Amino acid sequence: MRKLHAVLTSLLLISGSALAQIHDNQKGEVDVYFVRHGQTIFNQYDRVQGWSDTPLTTEGTEVARAFGVGSRAIDFTQYYSSDLGRQRETLALIMQAHHSKQMPTELEDLREVFFGGFEGLSNETMNSAAGQALGFHTHDEMTLLRQQGKMPLTQLADAIHKADEKQDAETALQVRNRMQRALHYMVANALVHHDRNILAVSSGMSIGIMISDMTDSPLKNKGMGNAAVVKIEYRDGQYNVKNIGDMHFVNDGMKVIKNDRQ
Repeated sequence: MRKLHAVLTSLLLISGSALAQIHDNQKGEVDVYFVRHGQTIFNQYDRVQGWSDTPLTTEGTEVARAFGVGSRAIDFTQYYSSDLGRQRETLALIMQAHHSKQMPTELEDLREVFFGGFEGLSNETMNSAAGQALGFHTHDEMTLLRQQGKMPLTQLADAIHKADEKQDAETALQVRNRMQRALHYMVANALVHHDRNILAVSSGMSIGIMISDMTDSPLKNKGMGNAAVVKIEYRDGQYNVKNIGDMHFVNDGMKVIKNDRQ
């Protein structure tokens, strides 16, 4: 226990960037699979959903279950989510597919971005306001850049913060720091307990902002599908981002489920 406390204490002193090495180059290998939650009612209605929360749709439960089935070959020894219901629900379905009876851990740091006064409004309303803050004349300009992966999520988050009349929306730095803090914690815990594969259910924009300074891939700025994965490999003090927006676990799981029903 003292060893874990010492490692975690050292991690709290690390800068906000996950590119920084873990204190004393902690030896070990850990793979962290960040999964976006399944589709929710607000997703379906194209509403802003940060810290506000709605349950999974039927499609959302199916895709979460498919991820669980498609990833059974991976021996996850630790499971994490935030305290948001959609993340909890997604994680429960995945663990059910893995026949896991472990107790999952909740970390508030894994929440989606808090969008302040835009919470619950249409995404078009928020994006239009953010676009104006960035100097765009039409909503389509920013949408096109996002589709092309040319609109940094950090820039978008800061524009939303600027456009929020309540001034409560999180900045990109706030989101990145807390998400990377969660990453550091999970890795430190895994190193102490000799865990290799970790599953963390979070949300699309917060995951993208987390890896904003960890990779040069333009995929980090594109939207993630529901139950898509970003894999982060930890090797002796270094992080490496892999498979951004990977849907192959879901696709494989869908095939298995379809065959089982026939």
